[in-house]
Amino acid sequence: MALFRDIEAFRKAAPRSVIAIGNFDGIHAGHRHVLDFALKLAREAGVSAAVLTFDPHPVRFFKPTTPEFALTTLEERAILLGLLGVEHLVALNFDAELSSKSPKEFVDEFLVGGIDASQVLVGEGFRFGKGQAGDTKILTDLCAARGVAVYVVGLAQIDGVVVSSTRIRDAVREADFDVVRELLGRNFVVSGKVVHGDARGRDLGYPTANVQTEDRLLPPDGIYATWLYDDQSRYPSATYVGTRPTFDGSDRRIESFILNAEGPVDLYEHDVVVEFVGRVRADMRYESAEALVAQMAIDVEQSKEILGV
Repeated sequence: MALFRDIEAFRKAAPRSVIAIGNFDGIHAGHRHVLDFALKLAREAGVSAAVLTFDPHPVRFFKPTTPEFALTTLEERAILLGLLGVEHLVALNFDAELSSKSPKEFVDEFLVGGIDASQVLVGEGFRFGKGQAGDTKILTDLCAARGVAVYVVGLAQIDGVVVSSTRIRDAVREADFDVVRELLGRNFVVSGKVVHGDARGRDLGYPTANVQTEDRLLPPDGIYATWLYDDQSRYPSATYVGTRPTFDGSDRRIESFILNAEGPVDLYEHDVVVEFVGRVRADMRYESAEALVAQMAIDVEQSKEILGV
């Protein structure tokens, strides 16, 4: 998978590609419905399949004070797309200039004059251009006049309900991981780098990997049964999300304790992925460090039970 932020560089690498356009946050079952079709068309045409997306997410541009909502970072999307077989990801910088483009300008400057798309795919509700003036009919008409075919892919449904990033975000906020798994087709994951914390967990007898993440959605504060991956291993873990109210913390953290470890596991500066499997309990304040440690022992056993380790 190649990630491009420069259209000219992409065009040189993959001219006349089949292009799927959208935010694709989460790469959920509905997104895969579009992407599978794009891959099929690319194979038939003998060209590469690519995704055109926007970074930052338009919501973040128009409403910068919106609380964290992204299901995936751009880099996570690139990895997930690559696993599906998509060869290229083009990320347009969503800024004031891009948001002011009319539908015609967007097609001429990006899809035809920039990317040189051979075929374009979008989901049923796709909107584009200044003030979201463009819809799928306008896109189809503009592209047809320029010799580019457009395919509008219907919305995927599970049990009669449309799959959407919004529904998945709601389920993550409620820690309803059964629904998350069903709609994503996988477990919810968070990636980041392990950084030094305040060593509080080590002092309590539960050394944790402090995972630093980008601006993104997290499940509600609490303890979770998780798998933690680095580039070599998968570790069963109990992961804390929260502000450490027992110690009057303020910043929200993700801290993973490796289960069944025979000795220290040094993950500092490693890029890791935390895979959320199930919720153990909500976060709460304890009267003492001793009371917290007693509860952590219970949390560890419940995490093991959920993970089956």
